[in-house]
Amino acid sequence: MPRKAPAAKTAGAGKAQVNGEWQPLYQAYNAVFKVQESALIPQGISLPQLQLLGLLARERRPLTISALAKWMVKEPNSLTGLVDRTEAKGWVHTHGDPKDRRKRLVEFTKPGVKKFEDASAVADQAAAKLFSALTPAEKEHLKSSCEKIRDAAAADLSRKPGVRA
Repeated sequence: MPRKAPAAKTAGAGKAQVNGEWQPLYQAYNAVFKVQESALIPQGISLPQLQLLGLLARERRPLTISALAKWMVKEPNSLTGLVDRTEAKGWVHTHGDPKDRRKRLVEFTKPGVKKFEDASAVADQAAAKLFSALTPAEKEHLKSSCEKIRDAAAADLSRKPGVRA
């Protein structure tokens, strides 16, 4: 377990400092990611691949790489490799969009649906173990707080030229 970092000197009240609010969030994200990835190794799927399949499962329709990138808060060009690796495993199929030939659509395959069902059960079990450290009220508060931070960051990114939220 990482040692608690010394409190940063605040330049102003309420400002998030590198060693203030952000560091525990960053450490928690990385730790949860590693636990989830470790649980998924026997399944032969990465956490980003599982997230990709989860978005397709939720939407129940083919999605463009741009739409997937927006949901995953990634640049479309960085998502292309993830889609290609997932397609190489046979879990998704890509094809041109009949309405716009410049776009690629990504859709589930039957093996992808099966992989999602199997791997998400494993990931859910690992997450349940981690989140059992929180009360139901703490889980709801965490979810709500993370959604607020996500939305604030997305709004900030959308105001910057050349950056996608």
